[in-house]
Amino acid sequence: MTHTPLLSTARTTLFAPASRPDRVLKAQSSGADVVIVDLEDAVAGQDKDQARDNLMALLGGTSRHGRLSAAVAVRINSPRTQAGAQDLKALAAVGTVELLDAVVVPKVEETGHLSSVREALPGTHLVGTIESAAGLLHLEALAAQDGVIRLATGTLDLAQDLGCALDSRTMDAARARLVTVSRALGLAGPLDSPTPQFKDLRPVQVAARLAKEDGFTGKSCIHPAQVDAVAQAFAPTMDEIEWARSVIHADDGATSVDGSMVEAPVLARARAILDGPHA
Repeated sequence: MTHTPLLSTARTTLFAPASRPDRVLKAQSSGADVVIVDLEDAVAGQDKDQARDNLMALLGGTSRHGRLSAAVAVRINSPRTQAGAQDLKALAAVGTVELLDAVVVPKVEETGHLSSVREALPGTHLVGTIESAAGLLHLEALAAQDGVIRLATGTLDLAQDLGCALDSRTMDAARARLVTVSRALGLAGPLDSPTPQFKDLRPVQVAARLAKEDGFTGKSCIHPAQVDAVAQAFAPTMDEIEWARSVIHADDGATSVDGSMVEAPVLARARAILDGPHA
């Protein structure tokens, strides 16, 4: 694949189970930047074969439910498992697919977990999901692996593996490590994992705002109702836009704005705000 993957910079992604192709197609009208068709957690073991068939029909344009309106990402099962191997075999059988934006690889712990996907699907863009202490330990090597366009976090699994609470300092340190390594290797800030609540959107809004403040640049959703709340949280506020414009205008000669020096890092942040979507 030679296109620039949408998932490399998406602020909002929405998981939709491959076992329900109707939901996949409906998800594409949710407003999410990228729909991730899920073969992993959202699909029960007994439904995985049918889910693969559904995915192949969607990617091949032969689904009786309709056609995809845009490229989608696919979350496979871990390539260490039999289910993951079958996912890769099925995708490889389809060949080059324009509608496949990227492959999300769960439970990544070693570079071999990523290279095996690239071997099966040459040229595929990858998002590595960190869900364990082992993944954190090898994070630099994983992020630098050929084909990786972004990192993501599986918060619940990571906290369980680390033996800590979700709101612990240990998790804060783990999340900071994902952000730091992503930035150091030139990747966009990582994708935050979904928030379970979708009827009461306040927890989603709070989690998204905190993720943005922490340096994450996107968040995944598990229900269409969450998409707009996440998008609003990651979009620059009017105050941020006005500040950024004042900094850019001040670059013509002024040395300060609102009592702060206008230096290269300040200008870079202002340009990033104005260059992003919804600015």
